[in-house]
Order: sequence, then C-alpha cells, then structure tokens
Amino acid sequence: MLVYSEKEIRGFVLSLPLVHPFRTSFGEERERKFILVMAKKGEKKGWGEVVAGEAPLYSEETLASAKYMLENYLFPLALSCELDPICFEKEARSFRGNPMAKAGISLALWDLRGKREGKPLWKIYGGSRREIPSGVSVGIQPSLDGLLGRIEGFVKEGYLRVKVKIKLGWDCEVVKKVREAFPYLPLGADANSAYRKENMERLLCFEEADLLFLEQPLYPDDLYYHSKLQRLTKTPLALDESIRSVRLMETGYYMGSFSIVNIKVGRMGGIGEVLKAAEFASQKGIPLFCGGMLESGIGRAHNLHIASLEPFVLPADLSQTSRYYTQDITRPFTFSRPGYIEIPEGDGIGVEPEAGVFEKRIIEKF
Repeated sequence: MLVYSEKEIRGFVLSLPLVHPFRTSFGEERERKFILVMAKKGEKKGWGEVVAGEAPLYSEETLASAKYMLENYLFPLALSCELDPICFEKEARSFRGNPMAKAGISLALWDLRGKREGKPLWKIYGGSRREIPSGVSVGIQPSLDGLLGRIEGFVKEGYLRVKVKIKLGWDCEVVKKVREAFPYLPLGADANSAYRKENMERLLCFEEADLLFLEQPLYPDDLYYHSKLQRLTKTPLALDESIRSVRLMETGYYMGSFSIVNIKVGRMGGIGEVLKAAEFASQKGIPLFCGGMLESGIGRAHNLHIASLEPFVLPADLSQTSRYYTQDITRPFTFSRPGYIEIPEGDGIGVEPEAGVFEKRIIEKF
C-alpha cells in the first residue's frame, strides 16, 4: 500500500512487456521501461508519464538522465510552485533541455489541476472533439509478407491510417508493395531521421505511392535540408524530431520545411508549449497529428485530450491498448466505433493507475 502526505511529488520506474517487438531505424524494443510522475495535493492526485527511453536514440534524454533531473531539480521546483502547472512550466525554462522530464511533471500537474477543478483536461485546453481518429504505426518487420499481413489485420480492425517505419534498404520497394496491396489506404512512412542529404533523390521514389506524408526523413535537428526536400517532392513532409518548440515550428513554417507536424508533448517539454503550437497551427492552417511513444494508459489518456484541439485533424498515433500491451496499468482503451477512441470521461485525464497492476510493475520508487 502506497501512503502519501498532504503535498508531494513522486516518481515510479515501471516496466511493461510489449505484445510484439517494435522495430524502427533506431533498433528494437521488446519491453518498455518508463517513469510515471504522481503529484498530490490534498486528496487529489495527478499523473504524468516521462517517455524517455533507456538509450539515447530518439532523443539525447534517457531514463537515467530524466530520473536525475526529476530528483535533483524538477521535483523541488514543482513543489516550490505549489504544484501549479503554469508556474512550473515558466520556471522550468531556466533549466536547458530535458523536455521529456519536464513534460512528465507538466502532465501530472495539469491532471492534478483538472481533478481539483472538477473538469476534464480537453475542456480546460479548449478542445472540441470527443472521439479521436486512430492510426497505427507499424515497425520494420522481418519480411515483406509479414508487414503486409500485419497491415491487413490493422485495416480489418478499423484503423483509419497506417504508418510504416522505413530505413535505407527497407523503403522504396516496401512502400510500393504496400500501396499495391492497399490502393486506397491512407498511408504514411516514417524514417526517424534515417536518411542524409545525399539520399534526397532516393526519397523521391515515394511520390508514386501517393503518401499522406513522409515523416522526418532527414537529420533530427534539421529544418534547412527538409525545406530543400519539400521543394523537390510533392509528397507532404511531416516533421517530428526537428520540432522541439513553437519557435522551431514557426521557423520551419516560414522556411517551408514541412506540410504537417507530428506533436509529441514529451518532445516539446510540456502542455504549455503544445497549446501555443496548436494556436500557431490554427492561425496558419497547419495540419497536426498527435504522435505516440509506446505510452502506457496514463500517457495515452493525456494524448487523447491533447488531440481534441482543433488543428489535430489527422488520425493520431494512438492505438488501442491491445496493439502494445496485454495488460496495461490503466483500464484498456478500445474503439468506441471503428477507427475512433473516445476521450475518457471524468476529471483531469479521466483514468487512474489500477493499484494491483501498477504496483506489480514498479521496479523503483523515488
């Protein structure tokens, strides 16, 4: 039994095995270790998720570095702000980088605020839709037949968009075969920065596949070469790793570096930055979609509330729980109707960790 005091903030390192190995150009994951943040004030508790991985692959942040930042800098700061999310996000700017650690606390504090005010977060954020269109991201498979089989299964389940992971040697021909097998499927391809400027001509091969988008093909910190590529190709580019702030989003927009943006709260450092990004996207007509980082039910619930905002018009990388986990730490998320996941009812994010499962999955507390 976990016992909490009047006002506190805690971290829990958990591990969840994945239903299927998830392989990208970075490597393969068979289980996911992550941090949950719990912020408590009075009788109410808010929950957030830190999406940093064990290795510095998607980002330079790691599970270990995030834990260090939380313990030594960000937890004390959150307490000095009386667990207020706006104060925390403003003061946390004095610490450079570490957006995933910051976002984990931001999410917990916004959830706490929603629960204390008796409001769902989508309403506090100014969202409108209650059901979120769902897409699925399919990792690099051992064979093309295996990939086509998995996509067929997801299409039968009702997913509204499929995104396939690609890398050099698993790209042009693979996407061509997928399009031939599924001629009317909204289809995206995600390179996770696997290509270099020397490969730009190769990336033109996707034009015949009529992709919804080609996501983050080039360097993770680049806007310039993406702008050159976007001028070369008719395929819409979606940026992920390159957009870490509203400032970079504005710069990329004016440079013509993208047509679409994948928004991940962990990459952008908190809800405040996401809300500003959504406002800019609304002003400029930039289509957004909410990306995923193999989140547990806590992170998934937060993402659903974020995806309620007006410019999130494309299907999100927010799949049903069964896509990733046999047993999650919250109640499972399933389609309310084919291709759509309903935002949870209730205050804050509308879900809590289920005590029995949650406590079994904890491998460290701090």
